[in-house]
Amino acid sequence: MTEQAAIFEDDDDDTFDYDHKFFDHGPFPNECENEVVAVETFTSCFIRRYNFCPMFFPGSLQDACQIAFNSQVIKERRPVLIYIHHDQSIFSNMFCSNIFCTEIIIEYLLENYIVWPWDITFDSNKNKLIQIWREIFSTELLNITCVEKCPNLIGIMRRSARANDWSLTSDYEIKLLLNGDTLTCTQGKLTCETLLCELINLKEEFDENEQALSFDFTNKSGLCCEIIFEITKYLSLNDAINAFSNNILSFVHKYETKIHISESSYTFINMIIRKIKLEHIISLHLNDVSFSKIKELNSSIIFTNVISLTLLNYQLMNFIKEYEEYFPNLIRFCLWYDNQVNFHIVSGISSQFWSSIKRFEIHCAGPLCTHYNINEFTMRLLRNYTIEYFLLDVRHLPLPSMYECRDFQESCVLMITIDFIAKIHNIRHVHLIISNQYDLKKLLNAYEWIELTNTCHQLKKITLQVMESIFEDQQLIMKIIEIQNKLYNIRKTIKFQVVSM
Repeated sequence: MTEQAAIFEDDDDDTFDYDHKFFDHGPFPNECENEVVAVETFTSCFIRRYNFCPMFFPGSLQDACQIAFNSQVIKERRPVLIYIHHDQSIFSNMFCSNIFCTEIIIEYLLENYIVWPWDITFDSNKNKLIQIWREIFSTELLNITCVEKCPNLIGIMRRSARANDWSLTSDYEIKLLLNGDTLTCTQGKLTCETLLCELINLKEEFDENEQALSFDFTNKSGLCCEIIFEITKYLSLNDAINAFSNNILSFVHKYETKIHISESSYTFINMIIRKIKLEHIISLHLNDVSFSKIKELNSSIIFTNVISLTLLNYQLMNFIKEYEEYFPNLIRFCLWYDNQVNFHIVSGISSQFWSSIKRFEIHCAGPLCTHYNINEFTMRLLRNYTIEYFLLDVRHLPLPSMYECRDFQESCVLMITIDFIAKIHNIRHVHLIISNQYDLKKLLNAYEWIELTNTCHQLKKITLQVMESIFEDQQLIMKIIEIQNKLYNIRKTIKFQVVSM
């Protein structure tokens, strides 16, 4: 028997028979899925057993962390203390009777901590805790979930102000205070006094860290709250955090700022959705891996207010409809590729768009040549009836040359692009962005633009944007005017324009 266990047995009057009917009803029922109900059951059980117990937070662990850390008044913030119980551990029941439910501990916790309990007697509830832990802390639960290692006390505080690598770590620091019958920090004897010392030390560390976080933010910005709030309106959340530290999240929460998230990593997005209400997010960048992990983590999550979505290097043509469930009110859909794009795949994607999507953008190195045998009947079926605005941005690399075309067509890029746009039945505005005059020449084929105008009866405006000046090239100017006149003769309401830097 350990020395700590001997301490528990010194006073037989304060202990009880483990096999008594007192334990017929555990703190949690098997397969307890509702955290609120679980805590209520836990509290009732402890009062029945010990007459008194710490005031347990009557809600989810997520809510406990929100209330503990998000007060605008620093002195009102508290660390969270998680108590993990196992009814088959003799240490758990001795600890509760002789230490945890004593007046001195209860009173100190009431003033200084938010206490949240969980029972892992049943494997189903242990697995539920593992899931909750992963969702909130973006890390695995400590290896403490067995009978021999219970009870556990775990302190939770916000990540230290000294930790700069915010994008790669959890948003919290996790400190194991009690593991079975052992105080992990001091390895000292477990008594009311020694546990109280551990709790006081953690609270002091927590207070210092909250002060440091606040001081770091104020000094780093050097700006008043109103100015910071105005600045964040024009930045992505990633840029705002880089500029002001991740304490900007408290301002976003306070002022209910609409935010754009341009970082596509799962770690960052998971951190943000734990701290920000989902309805604040209106624009989001994702890759397929991060989206899959978000679905796996919480299949019920819905980004109701996201109106702009960018997918990076997306290739899964047959699965695009999955996004409708999570982004039902999307208006702008953007595909961003590092390389050239097969427009046949893009046609398959856009043909599955839901009715709210009106704007479609593609950012890439240009379209791949598709002048080869394809199933023309299938391609004709891949049409879109929702898009009104289409943007193709190929400014970052030169457009493919005719030698990359199977048929050596000089206007290959334009032909493929026009063929794709022609499948957008209600298109009103076409906008192409290119890098230089040489690429512009590849797009000035009057025949192709005439074909598009005759096919798309709703088309009102065609904009070619060049990232350099073209006004010194008179040949180009004359070619542009020629196309403008020919399109005007077909439909007087259509506008063809070239915009240069």
